Amino acid sequence: MKLHHLRLTGIGPFAGTVEIDFAALGASGTFLLEGPTGSGKSTILDAIVYALYGQVAGSATSADRIRSQFAAPTAPSVVDLVFETSSGLHRVRRQPEFQRPKMRGSGTTKEHPKAVLWRIGSPQALPAAIADAAGSGSGSEVIASRLDEVGREVQRAVGLTREQFTQTVLLPQNEFARFLRAGTGERQQVLQRVFGTETYAAVEKQLEGMRQQAKREVDAAQQTLGTALARFTEAAALEDETSTALVEHAAALRLEPLAAAADAQVAAVDDRARSAGAAADVASAAEQAARTAAEAARTARTRLDRRHQLDQLAARLEQEAPQVERARTALTADETARPVVDLLRRRDTASAAASRAIESLAELVTRTRPDHPELVDLPADQLSDAASEATAAAGALTDLVELETALPAREQQLGGRRDALAARQERLDAATAEHEERPAARVALVGDRDRARAAAAGRAEAQLALAAAQDAHRAATAAAAQASAVETARAAAATALRTAQERAAEEASLRSRRFAGIAAELAADLEAETACPVCGSLEHPRPADPSEDAVGPEQVDDAEAARRTAEQAQAASAQALALAERELAALREAAGEHTPETARAAVETRQAAVTAATAAATRAEQLEARLTAFDAETEKTAAARQREALEVEREDAAIREIARALDVDRDRLAVARGDDPSIASRRRAHTARARAATALLEALRSRTSAEEQAAELAVETDRALATSGLVTAEAARAAVLPAADRTARQKQLETRAVDESRLADGLAEDGIAETTSTEESRAQAEAALLAAGEQLTAARAASREAAGEAARLRGIAQRTAEARDALTAASAQVRTVSEDASVVVRVADLATGRSADGERVQLSTYVLMWRLDAVIDAANARLALFSGSELELQRDTGARGAKKTGLDLLVLDRRTDQVRVPETLSGGETFFVSLALALGLADIVTGEAGGVRMETLFIDEGFGSLDPETLETVVREIGRLAEAGRTVGIVSHVGDMKAQIAEQIHVRRGADDRSTVTITA
Repeated sequence: MKLHHLRLTGIGPFAGTVEIDFAALGASGTFLLEGPTGSGKSTILDAIVYALYGQVAGSATSADRIRSQFAAPTAPSVVDLVFETSSGLHRVRRQPEFQRPKMRGSGTTKEHPKAVLWRIGSPQALPAAIADAAGSGSGSEVIASRLDEVGREVQRAVGLTREQFTQTVLLPQNEFARFLRAGTGERQQVLQRVFGTETYAAVEKQLEGMRQQAKREVDAAQQTLGTALARFTEAAALEDETSTALVEHAAALRLEPLAAAADAQVAAVDDRARSAGAAADVASAAEQAARTAAEAARTARTRLDRRHQLDQLAARLEQEAPQVERARTALTADETARPVVDLLRRRDTASAAASRAIESLAELVTRTRPDHPELVDLPADQLSDAASEATAAAGALTDLVELETALPAREQQLGGRRDALAARQERLDAATAEHEERPAARVALVGDRDRARAAAAGRAEAQLALAAAQDAHRAATAAAAQASAVETARAAAATALRTAQERAAEEASLRSRRFAGIAAELAADLEAETACPVCGSLEHPRPADPSEDAVGPEQVDDAEAARRTAEQAQAASAQALALAERELAALREAAGEHTPETARAAVETRQAAVTAATAAATRAEQLEARLTAFDAETEKTAAARQREALEVEREDAAIREIARALDVDRDRLAVARGDDPSIASRRRAHTARARAATALLEALRSRTSAEEQAAELAVETDRALATSGLVTAEAARAAVLPAADRTARQKQLETRAVDESRLADGLAEDGIAETTSTEESRAQAEAALLAAGEQLTAARAASREAAGEAARLRGIAQRTAEARDALTAASAQVRTVSEDASVVVRVADLATGRSADGERVQLSTYVLMWRLDAVIDAANARLALFSGSELELQRDTGARGAKKTGLDLLVLDRRTDQVRVPETLSGGETFFVSLALALGLADIVTGEAGGVRMETLFIDEGFGSLDPETLETVVREIGRLAEAGRTVGIVSHVGDMKAQIAEQIHVRRGADDRSTVTITA
């Protein structure tokens, strides 16, 4: 966290407005807040804490002192703080509560405290927010405007509670050494508040509840064991004698004998199930044998049918063999002739191409001879040279052709630029005259803006007044409604009280009647030769008789339940009444002297004021924007005018250079043109000669290539005819089949191959080759199949009956096993719950400090001891520097107890190797030991707060108790804090401090007891 700016109005001894720019003061990392005792130095620190948390820095100081006694009765006191955290820039503004004169009549009325929190959008908006003394929220976004919301949002942004803040950022006067000298109990409270160890106290309470819960779980586990045993006896259908023995084992928690007896019953049930299962297995084996015989008969019949189908397929293939052979021969001839026919086509095409190339060359020679007779009879190599020479000559003239073509446009462009230059000079002269008139217009805009700002200055006060009026209106309206709710709650509470009294009387009456008839109730259970539960006698000469109005225990229990329900209802209604009355009182206090009607009128009046001020603020912002735009436009036009003057000068020089270049290019073109009318016509002549030579060369090469290709294909075609055996081209063309015939013959051969494969695969099937299919053999197989089916049906019925009996007995065995598992689980639960309960009791005793073992330290106290050790380690690192390694903090590990232990501090004096209590330290020693401890606590608390970075630190205590050498050491260590990125504010009136710290805040109290502030930065 970093502080940027603080503004106070009517705070403490400061009657007027005080502004402190912490950003400027912290430029060197350290600044001094100095002044005489009682001048108001600590008030500035209180104001910072009040702005953030609505309370002052010292825990023993009331927030009431924040308002100045010198403030005007009707003027609010204001604390306005701009600060920065990792979540951005923020501004908080608070007004403390005060009593002001009533607007009508005599006396005073309370002005409730107010608070507003803004988020500043960017660092660029920071100056506007700081300059906004009226609190209109210029350049900022409102985050919260209710006290509770502002408190939550500030703590979320800062990341620390007030207690943590005053232990890490602001170390207040009179509490600086309090933590060092505190007793165990007080230090325990401080550490609990700072580190938030209430969680561990809650753990202790929870463990105590777990102790009670463990007892209930043991009782529940024993009940579950009884239920599981009843289920087991039912599932196994045990006889009464056996069942009674198991119940006795369970009641006495003899778990091992109980398990052995239950296992014996499970074994007996399993034996019966296994016997029935064996019989079912025999019947199943017989069924399987019958099924195997039926499958064999079915397989024999299937093989006979399969062999009959394959015999028919073989006969058909034999009949179609000649036709298939003819198709295969025709396809073979087609495959041989097709490549030869393709070569014949390519030979004929190449021969025709050679003839066309010869004709094309002759035509080109005829066309070229009139213009270029010297080229038509040249060989190929000379044609290539001639084309290259002509192309090179044309290329050499390309740049000059472009130069010649562009010459008129360049001349025209030069004239245009000269005209444009004259026009620009005229515009430049006009802009200069207009620029000289702008200062007068700006003065008028500034006057309009200042008048609008003056009208908008009261917007923040108007908004705060409107918010207060709205709060009062809501409170007055809610109070009127709440009054009716209170009456309703009061009536409900009275009714509930009467009902509870009636139910208590009914319960008391029933209990009296039950006690009167208890003798008769006991007499009902007396038996001969059985001891009386009251006197122990075996004789019962005069048992009491029940009365007509006897009351049973169920009636008493019902009456007790009704009484408890009524009492709970009465307590709830009383609580509801108290809450309603507190709510009504709070609403009436918030409404103050307002009724709903007067509050509504006040809202309307303040809304009108806010609207007017807002309109003025909007007008001021618009005028400010216009002024900013006007200044920007002035600056823009001045820069543009300067740029234009420079461009005019540059353009004039450029025009002169262009004219010189044109003269040079005209001379160059005249030399290159020679006798031709233009450079372009001279270049066209060279280009035409190059094209003619190139065309003749390409035609000559095309004729030669076509003749060579035709000769090669003729030789290749003759060779293919000779090797194919077709003798002539006509024979080859005749052997090629039409596409449809070729496809039909290919399909015929594919079908033949599939059928042959089917025949081979069928004969290869198991048992097919050895089978001979006749009508007689198929009839015999059908009869054998019917007989095997009848035998299988009979065996299946017998197997089902045996399996049903086995399943029934297995079901009994399974249910018995499941019940046995449940019984085992219940027994294990009883054992586990008992063991776990002992563990819970042990842990609860340890956490609450009641264990007979160990040091009897509560868990919450142990955590604080661990935190304190970390604080001591961090403090000793700085204390070694402050004291020259002569002093070292230690935690006292002596006296122990269940409630408070091990939180006392000792100081080891290495000069004498003696351990000292803090009360024996001198003033200077107390100061720097306390400072080291406070800084160590700040480091640890900052880390515990999630690594919150605190860039501003105030130290308000006892530098006057230090000798010059120690003071220099302490100031040097504080300087190291500044070097690490913190801005450190030192509150002191020690004269030596003024010479060591350049940036200073001077606080002085005048003769009228009012204080003033001056700043040296």
